[in-house]
Amino acid sequence: MTMLPTVVRRCKVLVLVLAAVPCCLSSAALLEQAGRPTAPKGAIIPNRFIVALKPGYGDAATAAAGLVREVKAALRSTAAAAGGTVGTAAGGGAAGGAAGGAAGGATGGVGGSTGGGAAAGGLPRVPVAANEQVPAGVQLIGAVSSAGVANMAAGKPLVVAVVDSGVDSSHPDINYVGGKAFVVPSTAVQGDSADPATDLYGHGTHVAGIIGARNGGAGGVVGVAPGVGIFSLKVMDAQGVGSLSDAMDAVTWAAGPEGKAAGIAVINLSLAGYADPAAPDYAATRDYVCGVFQAASAAGLVVVAAAGNYATDLRGYLPAACPSVIAVTSMDPASASASSFSNYLAEPATAADRARLIAAPGNGILSTISFAREASGYRELSGTSMASPHIAGVAATCIASGACSAAGDFANAAVLQAAAKQRAAAVPTYGFDGDARSTRGGKYYGYLTWDKW
Repeated sequence: MTMLPTVVRRCKVLVLVLAAVPCCLSSAALLEQAGRPTAPKGAIIPNRFIVALKPGYGDAATAAAGLVREVKAALRSTAAAAGGTVGTAAGGGAAGGAAGGAAGGATGGVGGSTGGGAAAGGLPRVPVAANEQVPAGVQLIGAVSSAGVANMAAGKPLVVAVVDSGVDSSHPDINYVGGKAFVVPSTAVQGDSADPATDLYGHGTHVAGIIGARNGGAGGVVGVAPGVGIFSLKVMDAQGVGSLSDAMDAVTWAAGPEGKAAGIAVINLSLAGYADPAAPDYAATRDYVCGVFQAASAAGLVVVAAAGNYATDLRGYLPAACPSVIAVTSMDPASASASSFSNYLAEPATAADRARLIAAPGNGILSTISFAREASGYRELSGTSMASPHIAGVAATCIASGACSAAGDFANAAVLQAAAKQRAAAVPTYGFDGDARSTRGGKYYGYLTWDKW
């Protein structure tokens, strides 16, 4: 029997941290914050660490004490703080976050798109339906152009799996095609359920909308790959808490026969677990965790993960640190600069690590949210959680167009990188301050993605 790394034996793997809304704050605390919290780097929010154990992995009290020590040494409140509510399309701060919705106004419009029609070999485009709103990030990366949005129905059929807090299947903007639960519901939140078609936390539904909100004319928002099928793999409870081991189980399932039968071709993980690179068992822990994602990639799946919101080297954050995962950093469309909260790849970096890093919009992103969390069904959020699904959506359009294949072994990452580099070379103003052409301070954020399909 293979001996598991110490941290794995202790708690099966790690507690997950959502890459948008802080897992160490209650929902009420989130709404009390005006804008981004200002806690200094290294500050710890006490008494909010939750350990999820699997049977057979030792004494819970010992595991909890050890993990809390590790997490306290690793967590930075500025990282989690970068996510959370930054207001709605109509307003900002706590009031906007609590009461807003998409009715406040769209960010961006079709006429101002930086893109043109579909590239040769890309999907045909159709006009944006009347009353649909175009989020700034979707427009910036060319998913919406003067020719409209990708007609996903004209391409190869596929499904995107959202490994998250569930997806609200009742939301009219989401093409919900199924789900599976890998989570134990929270006993602290009344009504929490393992049902993958529910999302009391709201995070998963927001991610799903960025990927594939319909172009249906119902007055909602448009996603990167409008109408693509969304499959919910629920690993987070109503408090946004889960374990990386459950996320690993979800990815393994998606790469197996049942996931293939469901049509899953892309997996998005807007979450992270921290493993201290200085720890003696870091390499063993990383290899153990990353093996699951390598198997998924080899099975032909495109695996996309948020880099994390800790404004530090992403190498300590799993699964973003895994060699077979497309890690996504965040940029701010408003300032055309790297997001202050985004993790990055610290230099020196290998060509292989650079090749799997790519940037996408992550500040003030308007998308769907569960009706349980917001009555209007729409809200703006910020974080690498919001950047990652832009890439998942781009991967979906690439596969649907035939430009990307299901060859596995990470082949499709090179296609996405080539498109981003092509756009940067053709349009010098495309990108952001601090991107791969203007790396500063030893922080590599990669090229801004381009949805040419």
